[in-house]
Amino acid sequence: MASWKDELVEAAKSKSEREAEEQERHRKRVLEALTTAESAINLGAEALRFTRDRLRDKGQEVDLSEGTDVYKLKLRDFTLSVELVRDAAIIRVTFGDGKPREFDFAKDRHIAPADVEEYIGRRAVEVVRAAQKSTPW
Repeated sequence: MASWKDELVEAAKSKSEREAEEQERHRKRVLEALTTAESAINLGAEALRFTRDRLRDKGQEVDLSEGTDVYKLKLRDFTLSVELVRDAAIIRVTFGDGKPREFDFAKDRHIAPADVEEYIGRRAVEVVRAAQKSTPW
């Protein structure tokens, strides 16, 4: 239990001191969460590579561009991109021109890399189905 002196020190802090402490706590959460986010982006990249390989096996022209923490699968007019924002430990998954789905590993510590891989895999299935529907092969 905190003594009255500890409580007084806490109560007397300025707004800038409180904000600095919160920023430091957030920075530590991001550093801790980054390991999990890196694992998730690696699994997501593997899901996109698997999708690319299966589509190539079927003779489809598919492009997978891989950058530093950014992966983009393009099949005809359909795209699926995955991005890791390192300074926030967030993975963004964007299907086409839609709003990105964000996985915030610093805020939501219960997110497992396998959950992100499953989400990316499901979006890859949607890309393939949409392309197949627009122009069957």
